Amino acid sequence: MAGVAELNDLILKNIQELPDRDKREVLNFIEYLKIKEDRTFIEYINRRTEQAIAAKKRGERFISLEELQKDYA
Repeated sequence: MAGVAELNDLILKNIQELPDRDKREVLNFIEYLKIKEDRTFIEYINRRTEQAIAAKKRGERFISLEELQKDYA
C-alpha cells in the first residue's frame, strides 16, 4: 500500500484533473465526512430533533433553520 505522502500526492493529482463541478462535489463530500465523524454535532442534532418532536406534540412552532444554526455556532 502506498505511504501517506504518496497517497496525498495521488489524491491531489486526481482532484486537480477533475472539472470544477466535480471538485466542488469532492469538497462537499470531505465536509460531509468531517461532520459525520463529529460526535458533538450528531448529539446536537439528535437532541434538537427530540425537542422539535416534543414541541410539535405540544402544538408549539418549530424553530427556524437560521435559529438552529445560530444556536449551534
